[in-house]
Amino acid sequence: MKAKLVGRARLLKLAKLAVQAKGLLSLAALAAASAFAARALAEPSDLGYAFLALLAFGGIILFIIGLIAVWILLAVWVYRDAKKRGMEATLWLLVVLLTGFIGLIVYLIVRREHPIQQPPPPPPPATG
Repeated sequence: MKAKLVGRARLLKLAKLAVQAKGLLSLAALAAASAFAARALAEPSDLGYAFLALLAFGGIILFIIGLIAVWILLAVWVYRDAKKRGMEATLWLLVVLLTGFIGLIVYLIVRREHPIQQPPPPPPPATG
């Protein structure tokens, strides 16, 4: 019994060490990339400029992807909200997709006149 507990304790220690090693490897990779970036900034060379261009390009691409994601999420929200209010949901979805934030502002102004419609109550159960 005692041998099993000692074996489990060793396994737990090994598992903890593995997790710590994984974290240390991640930190080492981050440190290496940071050192490379710092060197590229300090002494620009062809490789340094390429690295900086890659960073800038990646940042721009991530920003554009984020904007597109927000645009689509807003259009989906408008569609669902218009459907709840009994408005033409597909029309408003297209308006927001085509015009972006301007269409969203127009929708927010127009939607004030349309309160949320409550769904009809379910029919009473049939007795028979």
